[in-house]
Amino acid sequence: MVVLAREGHFARRTAAELARLGVARQAHAATLGAATSAVLEDETDMVVAEIHSDYSDGLMLPSALKALNASGRLKLVPHVLWTGDGAPAEPANGAAQEWRDMLNGVSMTALASHARLARTAGIQVQIVRESGIGALQAGLERLLDAVRPPAPVRRSEPDHSPAEDDVIAALTSGEGLRVVFQPQYDLASRAVVGAEVLIRWQHARYGEVPPAVLIPMVNRLGLDLLLFSYIEKRAIETLLALDKAGIEIPLAVNASAKTICTPGLAERLAGKMKRAGLPAQRLKIELTEEFTSVDELTLSASLTALRARGIQVSLDDFGAGSATLALLSQMPFDEMKIDGTLVRAVALTPASREIIAGTVTLARLFNLRLVIEGIEDESTIALLCELGCRVGQGYALARPMESSDFLGNAAVLRRLDVSRATL
Repeated sequence: MVVLAREGHFARRTAAELARLGVARQAHAATLGAATSAVLEDETDMVVAEIHSDYSDGLMLPSALKALNASGRLKLVPHVLWTGDGAPAEPANGAAQEWRDMLNGVSMTALASHARLARTAGIQVQIVRESGIGALQAGLERLLDAVRPPAPVRRSEPDHSPAEDDVIAALTSGEGLRVVFQPQYDLASRAVVGAEVLIRWQHARYGEVPPAVLIPMVNRLGLDLLLFSYIEKRAIETLLALDKAGIEIPLAVNASAKTICTPGLAERLAGKMKRAGLPAQRLKIELTEEFTSVDELTLSASLTALRARGIQVSLDDFGAGSATLALLSQMPFDEMKIDGTLVRAVALTPASREIIAGTVTLARLFNLRLVIEGIEDESTIALLCELGCRVGQGYALARPMESSDFLGNAAVLRRLDVSRATL
């Protein structure tokens, strides 16, 4: 066990209490760097970290452990126990509530929120406010029952991934590429109201290549427009198949700001939709968050041109990265999508529920449709409905589907809707 604390009474008292609890192997670290060195040198079960307003090393510890674990350098991921040097006498100035909400000058609310983030990242954290051996023992016992994240297996050889030439060959030939469809549902009726078109790449040697690997390579090579053209073509083909089946739902295609700002894009897409005999509003373009290097004036003009041609525009990943309120207020959009990280926390934290409820109000204020991403369990659906959310997508509703499965599923749901309408 490692005690991360400044030199002084707290460090000595904590070491003595751990010894009385039978912890024979313990080390003291006065800095975050010394603590990380200690856990790298020897397998460490736990780190007891001092919390104080003028000593931030304990707060930074979960981030450091997360990075070490991700690098594969830890054999064992330590648990973390945050505590302080004991509560001072209650102030006489009437600020009792304020005193109760602090741990050595650090907000208990902020600590609890930070601990939740750490647990989400795989680092188990407990907070012990009271001093004394009993409280310390209780905190340690709670951590003993906590599940540790698996430490990544370190490979003797570096990971292999597709080369840039492989990406170029795939995009120019289409070999190994395909699209899948993640349906979007009306959360109350469970009717399919749209779908997002997603790219998949099956490499001959490396198998299924994740989009998180493919997309950065495409952007780095400047092939984003080529990839967009491939997906857009498949989306229009699928819209024609849906139209033939009497299913009038839109399909959404992701695009970077660089792609959206391509000269003549709005005219080209509108022309393709017209030649296919499809209303332009059946095609939706989702602006991804990687747009910081694009001139805002050019982006605004390009979004306006798409909407002028009848093509819908959606702001993806609102609540994460660069998808900010400033962008929403300055640019023209038809729709916004709430990022899945907020959605996954909605059942866990009141703050997440308040943010989503506020976003629902914001969407109404801006006259935007709202889509909820990343819905992963059934209980979340009911909670989102209570908050005023109407449309969503995620694994709790449906995983991304191959083209044939999506068309079959949409046709079945269409027949169910028709049957309900005639009852």
